[in-house]
Amino acid sequence: MLGMITGQLRRQAVRTLTLLLGVLVATAGFTLLTGSVETSRLEVKASADANFRAAYDILVRPTGARSGREASTGQVRPNFLSGQFGGITSAQWRQIAGIRGVEIAAPVAMLGYVQARTYARVDVTGQLDPTADRQLLRLRSTWRTDRGLSEARDPGATYVYVTSNPVVLPDAGSTRDAPDWSRVYTYRGRPLSDIGLALSRGKTVCDLGEMPPLEVLPGGKFEPLCAIRKVAGLDGEAATDQLDPAQRSRLVVMQRHPDGTFTSGTDVHNRTSGRHAVADVSWPMTLLLAAVDPAQEARLVGVDRAVVAGRYLRDGEKPVVKEEAGSRFADIPLVSTTRPYLDEQLTTTVSRATGPLPKLSGRGADDLRRLLAALPVGAGATTRADADAVFRRSVADGTMKVNPFVVLQAGSPRYPADGSVLRPPPVAQDTSELWLQETIGGDPPAWFVQDTAFRPVTRLPGTEPGAQHFPDFKVVGTYDLDRLTSFSKLSEVPLETYRPPAARAADDASRAALGDRALAPNSNPGGYLATPPQLLTTLESVEAVTGPDSPHAEDPISAVRVRVAGVSGMDAASRERIRKVAETITNRTGLEVDITAGSSPAPQRVELARGTFGRPALALTENWTAKGTAVALVEAADRKSVLLFGLVLGVCAMFLGNAVAASVRTRQRELAVLACTGWTGARLAGLVLGEVALVGAVAGAAGAGLSFPLGWVFGLEVSAGRALLAVPLVVATALLAGAAPAIRAGRPYPARALRGAVAGPRRARRAGRGRTLLGLAVTGVLRTPARSALGALALAVGVAAVSLLTAIMWTFHGTVQGTLLGDAVSLEVRGVDVAAAVLTAALGLFALADVLYLDGCERDGEFAMLRACGWADTEVMRLVVVQGTVIGASGALLGAGTGLALTVAFTGSLPAGLPGAGALVAAAGALAAVASSAVAAGLAVRRSPAGPLAEDG
Repeated sequence: MLGMITGQLRRQAVRTLTLLLGVLVATAGFTLLTGSVETSRLEVKASADANFRAAYDILVRPTGARSGREASTGQVRPNFLSGQFGGITSAQWRQIAGIRGVEIAAPVAMLGYVQARTYARVDVTGQLDPTADRQLLRLRSTWRTDRGLSEARDPGATYVYVTSNPVVLPDAGSTRDAPDWSRVYTYRGRPLSDIGLALSRGKTVCDLGEMPPLEVLPGGKFEPLCAIRKVAGLDGEAATDQLDPAQRSRLVVMQRHPDGTFTSGTDVHNRTSGRHAVADVSWPMTLLLAAVDPAQEARLVGVDRAVVAGRYLRDGEKPVVKEEAGSRFADIPLVSTTRPYLDEQLTTTVSRATGPLPKLSGRGADDLRRLLAALPVGAGATTRADADAVFRRSVADGTMKVNPFVVLQAGSPRYPADGSVLRPPPVAQDTSELWLQETIGGDPPAWFVQDTAFRPVTRLPGTEPGAQHFPDFKVVGTYDLDRLTSFSKLSEVPLETYRPPAARAADDASRAALGDRALAPNSNPGGYLATPPQLLTTLESVEAVTGPDSPHAEDPISAVRVRVAGVSGMDAASRERIRKVAETITNRTGLEVDITAGSSPAPQRVELARGTFGRPALALTENWTAKGTAVALVEAADRKSVLLFGLVLGVCAMFLGNAVAASVRTRQRELAVLACTGWTGARLAGLVLGEVALVGAVAGAAGAGLSFPLGWVFGLEVSAGRALLAVPLVVATALLAGAAPAIRAGRPYPARALRGAVAGPRRARRAGRGRTLLGLAVTGVLRTPARSALGALALAVGVAAVSLLTAIMWTFHGTVQGTLLGDAVSLEVRGVDVAAAVLTAALGLFALADVLYLDGCERDGEFAMLRACGWADTEVMRLVVVQGTVIGASGALLGAGTGLALTVAFTGSLPAGLPGAGALVAAAGALAAVASSAVAAGLAVRRSPAGPLAEDG
């Protein structure tokens, strides 16, 4: 039997080589495609595992904290915690910290926005007349933000009065209630007690109880230089509107000494001297204040290691209460960032008053304000400053003061439920009411607080000065955000407490408007972008900041960020530890719990309405947080791996089945003759299957060996175990494919196989009416339906395989894209998926070519008869091509439809653009069928008609 098998294979060299090549391609294709599936899966898992963990694994928030959009999409906006105030009690936090498996439980209580007073220092020396005894400079401020798109001229002005007369400043330690008024003013070592008493009783022209600087006139008379801004809380002054333009002007008094140096200040302890005349222009900044547990925060992100000046907050540190001049002050400890992360710039125009300067001292505040505003000034010079530089200097030299009496809380923007583009509507608010000043201290707020608001802003009752104490903030240290513990950019959680926000342009117009820079926050607490906290204090200081009447006095904590012990990556054990801790927190506290491990930023398009101060409408891209991205990636990769593996196995099986069945069918006459000479069906089947097994084994081994260099070329990992497994799998598939035709060849009445396929009488009449070339081609297709169906099925398998593979990749990339981690993984595995598509398409096309070629060989007799009857070679070729086109079009349509149906069955959906892609694949398959038919037609006319006719005879 073995000798007969080898002999038959040698005699039928073309058929053997065809089958051998088909099995070889199937083996190599199976090995490479399964390798591509595993490579893709491993790359996804490696990327997800490397970017799985951010600062914390679980975020615990108050009940009802999830927005409707978060509930429906699983995405939350950047710095969401900046708009979450209270809702969790200290007892609930301690309960979470005590749960088994919790390594870190870091609470954060967002307290609100406070106003920090800083100053831009403007050198005005060059604008002074060195010969004048008295002169006045006017400094006008123009504020810019939104990358220069918003611009506003401050209605107020800073007036700098430079005099050569001596100036006496009050003692900073004196107040109206101090028993010893001799400490109020001291001149040349002599206390000016009478003047101090007169000022304290409101008997001067100032009509205010503040201690103004005194100008010593040439005759020795002391006259006050009154403040031109009203100060709430002095001499019965009611609450003042800090946005009133009249409140935004101030007078700075500067003494010029005979040696050319200058001295300025508000009291004897806050005075500066030097050879340059430097005026301080008030720059109020709105900063977000949060309270943390110092120990837990240090363990979570290493804030203690990021301190660059001063010290970090102490664990359990409380406000320090002390008495000064009869009043009690509570010093609230703060640590500040080194940068404010505010996009604000200041342009100051310095102009000098022209003409004779009238006497300024001794005038009432209202009279002096009107006089200064009416003075003519000359042309001015400009200076520029940036919020970042001013904040850094103010924090470094300790001149930044935080107003404790205005605490504002800003909520989150509201987004319409429909549409993928986010369009937050503007929010109306009464800014004058928000910024009313009822107590001493603080400067007018930033002028941009009146800009378009997208977040609702409310004001806390605060802590009013009274019988207890005055709250006062003390910055004890500064820390650098860049020194905090860093995490992967692909998995960082924008809910993170310390991440500065930014929104980049989403279209060309916005990109041009922003100068290709990101939009950043400013001092408007109702602005769209929310800053992370720039100031941190301790949980023990919360009541001193928000007051006992705060809406969340009992539950001040906004969120608890939990890090689970024993988590090492995306492995099942780590994920189970996180799940158990999250479930326990939910059961014990009833709070809302989100697993943030494996989250990733997800770009969202946001369209902002135009601003009040000139900013146009902008289209922006903002990184939201997509929760559970890493887990979704791995699950999608696993699903894709299963589908691809099944697809590869099915394509290879169909390929081998077609090749073996077609090869056996060409031997039907030979097998029928053997059956007529007494060969049993079992012996015939053994002969066919022996040939198939031998060819399958040789070709399978060669294909397995060939897969290694091919894998290196395609960049795929091919393991020896998978290559060896392919050999018996391919042999088994080939045997199954050859079993059915071998058994049919040994059935009774083998003489039927000796007669060609002839249409019945009814078919013949129909065929006769088809006198056109297309009609003859259709008749030829229908005359041998099994053979035609085999060719169409071969193409259908290839088209369906490519369509399904396209759908799998499409669905996978659609599932994982939309987040930074998903986009990165998609790019990593895109080459592998393309290689899989190319190999699958090649396998399907080779199957089609193989079937069409064998079909052409089987029909040699037909073609010879037509040529013998006078048909020209070109007519025979056209007939073959048209028949191949009919078969190809049928198979392509069938394959495309099958591919789309399988897509719906496997993925549960049909992506919008996939039918179009399926149509392209079907068209390509049909064109491939036409090309294969042309090749078969060329081979058909090359043979002499005598050979096939003799065989039929």
